[in-house]
Amino acid sequence: MPATFTMLDLELLHFWTTQSVQQFVDFENCVELFRTSVVDMAFEHAFMMHELLALSALHLSRLRPHKAAIYNQASDSHATTALMLFQPEIANLTTKNCHACFAFSTTLWVHAWAAQNLKKPSSLFFTPTSRVQENDAMTIQWVKLHRGSHGISQTLYSVISTGPLEPLFSPWKGLDENRHDPLLEHEKRQLDDLAEAWKNSPSIPDEKKEILDTTLKTLKRIFSMLTYNLNISKLSVVMSWFSMISDEYLHILEQKMPEAMLLVFYYCVALKRLEETWWMRGKAENLLNTVRTELGGGWERWTRWPIEQVLGDGRGIGPERMLN
Repeated sequence: MPATFTMLDLELLHFWTTQSVQQFVDFENCVELFRTSVVDMAFEHAFMMHELLALSALHLSRLRPHKAAIYNQASDSHATTALMLFQPEIANLTTKNCHACFAFSTTLWVHAWAAQNLKKPSSLFFTPTSRVQENDAMTIQWVKLHRGSHGISQTLYSVISTGPLEPLFSPWKGLDENRHDPLLEHEKRQLDDLAEAWKNSPSIPDEKKEILDTTLKTLKRIFSMLTYNLNISKLSVVMSWFSMISDEYLHILEQKMPEAMLLVFYYCVALKRLEETWWMRGKAENLLNTVRTELGGGWERWTRWPIEQVLGDGRGIGPERMLN
């Protein structure tokens, strides 16, 4: 870290520890983790400090629009520095720096979500057609950032999961991978019916049907945990889907296979339940409207319920309003 800080930097750190962190995660022990342990890491690892300041500035830019230009400039500057300092660290991952590297990758992914422009189509899973036509250089598939974070944790899982970040992992320990996933009756009915979109389609190869079935199973697990596993935060549950889905599913989704996009429609219902965290607000609507535009008509049997759940009135916004 530099020898001196600006008054703005001190303001950003103060805001992070006293206010922003309360809306960063939705479980009290994790709030305390990011308020104390992660800040401690930031004083040892400059890339972590710069990223916390970047996130704090981004949050303030939303809360104080009259000073948004100042905060956004600070956020961009700190984020750039953070990435520059992080690259040599992640290239030499050790048992000493792995905790800070994992914490950084987690906050970086949140930063990417928070910085999305909700006036433009979401590039969470694939590059929308409109952004291809615009040759938008800023489109990033955020799902790949999350899977990069997951990769770090897998590399040194035994070290990271028992270290200072242990509260992120402890609720997941002991869960039976083969457990039954009960669902609320109305959710079970909707999710079971979703399989009919591809079950008897002669144009879909069996191997792709298997990919869709497996992904639907993971989505059912998300909905089940949101209702029946209250020991794990809703944010952790919903975000865990990015680690559950396979590369094969992401491939057919990037190809914009309609049935694969329908699964994202239903995932938006789960995303909608995370709006207590400031960086999630509006993301479910943005993603659903993006996929809705790419999907086109003819799928109303399966899109009606997610649209009602996420948009309320069933209308949403069209691509022309999203881009204005």
